[in-house]
Amino acid sequence: MSRGDEVLGFDDLLGTLGGAEPSSYQHEAADAARAWAGTDTAAVRWRFIARQDSSEPSPPMARILRGDGGRAGATRLKVYLSLLWLARNRTLERPVFSYPARHFAALIGLPHPDGAGARRVQEALRWLAKEGFVALDRRPGDVTHVHLLDDAGSGEPYRPAGPLVTRASKRSQSEREQHFYVQLDARFWTGGWVTELSGAAVAMYLACLYEQRGRDGQIWISPRIGRDRYDLSDETRNKGLRELTDQGLLDLARRPVPATSLFDERFRARNTYLIRPDAWARGPRLPTSQ
Repeated sequence: MSRGDEVLGFDDLLGTLGGAEPSSYQHEAADAARAWAGTDTAAVRWRFIARQDSSEPSPPMARILRGDGGRAGATRLKVYLSLLWLARNRTLERPVFSYPARHFAALIGLPHPDGAGARRVQEALRWLAKEGFVALDRRPGDVTHVHLLDDAGSGEPYRPAGPLVTRASKRSQSEREQHFYVQLDARFWTGGWVTELSGAAVAMYLACLYEQRGRDGQIWISPRIGRDRYDLSDETRNKGLRELTDQGLLDLARRPVPATSLFDERFRARNTYLIRPDAWARGPRLPTSQ
């Protein structure tokens, strides 16, 4: 099936899911999705991750992760990022994907993709549809089709970011900035990281990419920045950064903070982080059995 076709049919690519362990069928699904997507990164707009002022509404990433409470936020976030990955090289401005829930469950490594995993994906997509991130086209006797919508949650059709940020698009600088994006490595899926990382870790990795924005060097995300810019709780921020450090995706360093007054000899330091993109290649560190 060509990338220009209207609908992506995972059934044509995956066939029968193999293996009882999530790692087995997750890698199969990710490799098939990578072959179809034809790209090594997902484009995630800045505006999806962060807001410019704390008075603005929550950015979409925080809304998706928090949802209506409960623990389904990680599934929602991973499903939506997967759709963004698959849409990266679409020739159409309104990507539509066929919807076999078990294959999306396999792609993000949910247990029991034919049963409970598929139901979790269905619940995630229903929430995303309610909030204006996707539209679901249910057809009797056929799989549901998922229409990817604007990643700001506006309900408008999705438009790939790449063509909209080039100067050739003849848009003003402010218009182009609305479509600036970070790139999430496809090894997030093909390396099995999508299965092992928590929703907090995924969100904080995207926040770190936003803080870096193509620059080299260490980054710092204070509790205030975590709340004001990303609308993420201190608990989510701390959990995500700790997990990313433990997994080797971030290097942690302690940087001294200058004294705020004369004769103040107390030592103060802040945690700074360095993104390690090379860590994607080795795969996640699995928890050791007790």
